[in-house]
Amino acid sequence: MKLAVAFSGGVDSAVCVRLLQAQGYTVEAWHMLTLAAAPAPGVVALAEALGVPLRTVDLRADFEREVVAPFFADYAAGLTPNPCCRCNPRLKFGLLRQAIGGPMATGHYVAKAREPQTGALTLRCATDAAKDQSYFLCELSPADLDGVCFPLADRTRAEVVALARDWALPIPESRLASGSQDICFLPGGDYRPELRRRHPETDRPGDILSPEGRVIGRHAGLANYTRGQRRGLGVATGGRAFVVGFDRARNTLTLGPKEALLTSAFRVGPVNWLVPPTFPLACQAVTRYHHPPFDCLVHADGRVEAAHPQSLVTPGQRCAFYRGPYLLGGGPILPEHP
Repeated sequence: MKLAVAFSGGVDSAVCVRLLQAQGYTVEAWHMLTLAAAPAPGVVALAEALGVPLRTVDLRADFEREVVAPFFADYAAGLTPNPCCRCNPRLKFGLLRQAIGGPMATGHYVAKAREPQTGALTLRCATDAAKDQSYFLCELSPADLDGVCFPLADRTRAEVVALARDWALPIPESRLASGSQDICFLPGGDYRPELRRRHPETDRPGDILSPEGRVIGRHAGLANYTRGQRRGLGVATGGRAFVVGFDRARNTLTLGPKEALLTSAFRVGPVNWLVPPTFPLACQAVTRYHHPPFDCLVHADGRVEAAHPQSLVTPGQRCAFYRGPYLLGGGPILPEHP
């Protein structure tokens, strides 16, 4: 049987290919072109070493339109975006899957499963909790999951790296040793230079305010700051101060104590539900990758009531909902005053 693997050229997708070959599949490696007109030499060499044909799909214009431009537009609007949560449903499980036109495997650390209470097709957290990637897939639909498999669902990252080494796959040691990656279109992770180029209005200096609204300093442009930031503020407040708010219209930044970052209620929308909900829905929420889940109550209008105040609730980030290890759905966290 023929099976396509979404092939980035990294250790996870490469090990997927070899595992599927061992199960008797005839594998093709499908690579998304998102930044360059041709795959990197390392991607080509790895496909050759695995003995699989390398197919490419040119999604550069789609990637710019669906992922990159919205990323910077969100930052300009005062949000903190998560580009992977946009890329997965729109490109990898969308346009790439359409080009493949058949079954597909990916190197995500996640499992496909039926949610016990409803029987709905959804995702279950991976065996390796430290690598579970269900959060990034919270905006997939049940149709997206049809015909997709995840060979690494019950593998740990350490096992996958050990297999790659045992098979002598031509992957640089730096990529084997590292468990994290920068945003693919931002080598080094600094989004601010490109944000200033695309949205120069975000680099305009303005006032820094105290919680009472008193001017206590000047900021160098709102593009340089994120909610919860404590370092590099350039203001002496006599205590620990954090960025707790932005006013884009007035071009001001407000500082406050850590407690000001806590919230017990927020909104998510639109919410993508893989498992049909019954409201009010008692479940667990995750508001940032690797952030511990917390108990909450979700209402039909997307309002979320946390059982205890939470600090990492940032507009623009995704909130994923779970019942135990099963993903129920998710969507973007909305600003308090849209």
